[in-house]
Amino acid sequence: MKKVILFIGLLLIAGNCFSQYTGETIEESIKKLLSSGTLSKESVEDVLKGAIKNPELYNDAWGRFVNYLEKEDVSKWSWLNDLNVKFKTFQSINSSATSLGFSYDFNYSYSNFIKKDKKRISNALSLKLKGNVAFNRNVNPNDFLESSLNYSFSMFTGGVVKQNNAAIFTELNNIQAKLTSIRDMKSQEAIDLWKKFGENMQYSDQYYFAINPRLSLESNQDFSKKQFVYGGDLFIGAKGWNNKSTYAALNIFDYPFALVRWMTGFDPKFTPYGSTFPTMQVSLDNVNPQNDPQRQAITGNLDPFTRYKLESSFRTFVTRVKNENVFFNANVRYYRELDASQAIKTAGLDDHFYFVMALQTTTGFYVSYSKGKLPFDAINDEVYAVGFQYKL
Repeated sequence: MKKVILFIGLLLIAGNCFSQYTGETIEESIKKLLSSGTLSKESVEDVLKGAIKNPELYNDAWGRFVNYLEKEDVSKWSWLNDLNVKFKTFQSINSSATSLGFSYDFNYSYSNFIKKDKKRISNALSLKLKGNVAFNRNVNPNDFLESSLNYSFSMFTGGVVKQNNAAIFTELNNIQAKLTSIRDMKSQEAIDLWKKFGENMQYSDQYYFAINPRLSLESNQDFSKKQFVYGGDLFIGAKGWNNKSTYAALNIFDYPFALVRWMTGFDPKFTPYGSTFPTMQVSLDNVNPQNDPQRQAITGNLDPFTRYKLESSFRTFVTRVKNENVFFNANVRYYRELDASQAIKTAGLDDHFYFVMALQTTTGFYVSYSKGKLPFDAINDEVYAVGFQYKL
């Protein structure tokens, strides 16, 4: 029932916003179709029942709503640019039940940058919200929400132009002049010019380092399980902007995609990208459970415990199909409780492994596969998801 209410609400909001430009509401359009004899009442009901299960329609309604807000007052709603919403239908491999829902990722930060010749230092305070919500919470295979307040000190070094050649800079200026006359930056002409620009603009290897103290709340979607987490993260990363660099050669994760790019003609030869070298994150947390019936039943208490997490992320370009760019994303996380009791180990709650990968297009359509479990999941599971992403 909740998903029906959400769908109707989004549809009516989008329809009423749209009506300001067409002069006709959703209800008026449906009544007109019924009175014209084009559709029967039963056929309209069938369409709505099917639409309720279609994530693309939610995505479209949400998009109309956001566009309406931006037209009303861009400055007031500018924070929506930090919100990333994916409407999707996902299914566990161990169950025939499916659920419509969405994932969200909101990252709002205030930063202060200090730029120097070969490095940049940043101090940032940010609010991060992310998780998965199923309209039927009993069919949520990734039932984990995380809300955190962070301070981050980060430093980038390298990534500066190594060239000091007048002829090359003249060529770069010519390329930029040609790019300014192109309206469609997804066109093949624009892509070829950007490639040429990158070939002439040689950067040094770049390194990234960040320390991130954090206070967060972890829960499932109905908050029947929740815990406060006090800890910090260490982020490290490296990028080889020159595809002949050592990082390009070591980036074995990009080898399959380099082969696809070569076979589809996007790259003239087999070229792993050093700029997509995976990032690493190490976290150490003190976890204070507030409401976790399963853990309390096993241990007889909700005492705080210490946990570390290892996480790595990878994103690369796959190929171009007509006007669509296709990307591959992957994320792997491993949680481990330190000095866990034997009861926790026997129940399999002392460690959690989770892996997710996805193919995504520039228009937002994506297909993903995940395996494993997050801290509040009871069992390891395999989950398939198909949906649409809307970047606000």
